[in-house]
Amino acid sequence: MTENQAWKILSSRQILDTPYLKVRCDEVAVPNGPIIPDYYVIENIGWVGIVPFTEDGYFVLNKQYKHGIGCEVLEFPAGMLDDHEGEDPILTAHRELMEETGYSVEADQMEFLAQMLASPSGSQTRVWWYLARNARKTGSQQVEPTEVIKNLLVTPKELLALIHNGSFAVQGQIAAAYMALERLGYISVEV
Repeated sequence: MTENQAWKILSSRQILDTPYLKVRCDEVAVPNGPIIPDYYVIENIGWVGIVPFTEDGYFVLNKQYKHGIGCEVLEFPAGMLDDHEGEDPILTAHRELMEETGYSVEADQMEFLAQMLASPSGSQTRVWWYLARNARKTGSQQVEPTEVIKNLLVTPKELLALIHNGSFAVQGQIAAAYMALERLGYISVEV
């Protein structure tokens, strides 16, 4: 099998540059193929997702309206890295868990699960996933003015049911859920 060659960027220009969204337009030459004059790429420093699992065996989910899809979504707590603070993904995980849920974990209970690519065809976005073991309610939500988040507690069996009936439907979140369920010993995969 031959290796795929990188596309050559002939020119690039910034189309949109805001604190939350940056988009550039590249003119690219595809190896042994055409020149694409307008290939759009979303640029950001990434975000972090946290799979909180409480001391008494419940996952903490967020129920939140998402304007892009125009409806409420069930998901795990997550948030963008803060490039102005030079934030480490694990620091973001602790911060976002507290802000969105009021839950926290000891430092040694925040366990790295995976780094995922959100949408590699048109985005540079990387997502760091963590399993927050033995999460405890130690504070109150500190959400942003644009966020209205209701927290729900679900058992591992209920989480699987939500995935299978389509109620928990964000693709990267489903992958993180299965990884956490495996890491916690609720499901096993033989390789």
